[in-house]
Amino acid sequence: MGNHFLTLSLLLVTVCVCVSFITTKLNPKEAIVSVSSDSEIRTEIHGVKILRQASDTKLAQLGVASWPKWEGAPSKFPWEFKKTETIYFVEGKVKVNVDGFDEEEETFEIGKGDVVVFPKDMKVVWEITEAVKKHYSLEE
Repeated sequence: MGNHFLTLSLLLVTVCVCVSFITTKLNPKEAIVSVSSDSEIRTEIHGVKILRQASDTKLAQLGVASWPKWEGAPSKFPWEFKKTETIYFVEGKVKVNVDGFDEEEETFEIGKGDVVVFPKDMKVVWEITEAVKKHYSLEE
């Protein structure tokens, strides 16, 4: 029984890593993926840290419920993060193009359920493809 559980766990981790690569449309040289012991998938793309489908426990640890809220309709605009910003997406999807990674295949998508950290001074083009509702926290 123990070997079956270990095999299934390893298979789940493998599938999660593969799905992460597919959804970001990147090759292994462009993304850093790690899976924590609680099966959270953490990805780093062009300096942006992404926790896909964050657990309720993780959201509670971060205090997301107390963060300010923001909503945005589909649109496309440039943005510069003046402070490190952590975002939790309640709804929606966004395509992100980080300054310096201008090829179409270098864009990536974030959205509902993701916790994302953009570093201070990062410049991006933010394309909201599905209306967004998010909570955010700015580093002081």
